[in-house]
Amino acid sequence: MLKRILLIFGLLLYMTSAEAYLIDYAPYFNVDMQIEIPDIKEYGQKLRKRYKASLYDKGYISYFDMGTKFKKEFSQTIKYYGLSEGRIKADYEDELLDILRWMPKEMYQYIGPMLHQVPGMPEKILNLPGIKETKNKFPEDIAERFKGRENIEYLSPALYFLLMPNTWDKKQPTDLDKPQVVKVKKPRIDVELPDFLKEKIGVPLKTASKAPATAQKKAIPAYALNIRTVSPSMTTTLTYKDIEAFISTIDIIMDWGYKNHMKKYSELIGGEIMLNTWEKEQGTALTQNDLKDIVNPCQRLVLKTRFAGLYDEFAALVAQKGFTPEEWGYTCDRTIKAFRVADANLGVAYAVKFHRQGYYKTFIEKLPEKWKDEMYAVEAAIVKMYSPIREDVEAVRPYRYEILKKLTEIRGIMLTGPIVY
Repeated sequence: MLKRILLIFGLLLYMTSAEAYLIDYAPYFNVDMQIEIPDIKEYGQKLRKRYKASLYDKGYISYFDMGTKFKKEFSQTIKYYGLSEGRIKADYEDELLDILRWMPKEMYQYIGPMLHQVPGMPEKILNLPGIKETKNKFPEDIAERFKGRENIEYLSPALYFLLMPNTWDKKQPTDLDKPQVVKVKKPRIDVELPDFLKEKIGVPLKTASKAPATAQKKAIPAYALNIRTVSPSMTTTLTYKDIEAFISTIDIIMDWGYKNHMKKYSELIGGEIMLNTWEKEQGTALTQNDLKDIVNPCQRLVLKTRFAGLYDEFAALVAQKGFTPEEWGYTCDRTIKAFRVADANLGVAYAVKFHRQGYYKTFIEKLPEKWKDEMYAVEAAIVKMYSPIREDVEAVRPYRYEILKKLTEIRGIMLTGPIVY
């Protein structure tokens, strides 16, 4: 989490123009719900055996149940540890140090005070030259609009980054769509913004180009919107009845997952762990594999039911509304993508536009090598999240508030799938 926060700070400082290079990540976000998977029982036993072998036997069950048998080996281990180790290194320490060394020193005044307030922050980071001096210190260089404001010094250190002059003084809101142009060696890749996002940001639509009648996509007849789609897929178009049927499955699925003390939900988490581990072994996982769940949460949920051994139970649930698991996954993901666009505000529309056109590539290229791919994957996920077809968006619009109400009730997460971001 800290790494992502600090990368955002850097983004505020380095926003410039460049070309996007998103196509490399497209295969990672395609979901094959019927892919051949290993025998779940055998694979689960293999992972449990591997996990058990990696556990350290600490020699007792808990502080309240220390046992009655003395273990000489355990005693020696504890004694040696106490003599050889001064502290336990936090998992994120090395990465956080790399980020701080990469960042310009002038940013420390906005970040340091916050780091000093984070519980458990390693002393090695807090004593870093430039960070150590910022403890309980208000930033010296703040935007003109905040200078002299009463009680500004009581602002939470977690919000000091908002005081940076770069955020306010060097780039006006009217310049958001005019980022600085930076020459690059690679040829420019033009990525056209979809019409439904152009409308949101006031970009005039191009007149239709001349093309043979067979190349023109015909509008969906009104009556077709009131019937269910036969064999839904990622290439079919949503109808009103498809959307209504999907909405009616939400409560059914959530009740199934949370009954009996969240038994099925817990099993799905186990399936998710096995899926992510298996994809890592196959070389098809991302560094942040949960990005796949953000882009296509419902298709991924169906895949998780297979790894959790719950596919048949899930099939019986969605069959109540006339879906197969795969048809439900397609319909759900198409509805969610269309809803995201239908519910997007101006800021979201601009953000998607910037990511599509690669405005942040120059910033990403300044990152340490090991984080470049990770940030490009995040950018690709953002673009994929908001990539429905126009017809789906128009079909979802009448149901926008009904979907929003339902997703609010489930807090934006359908079991293990993050529906709204």
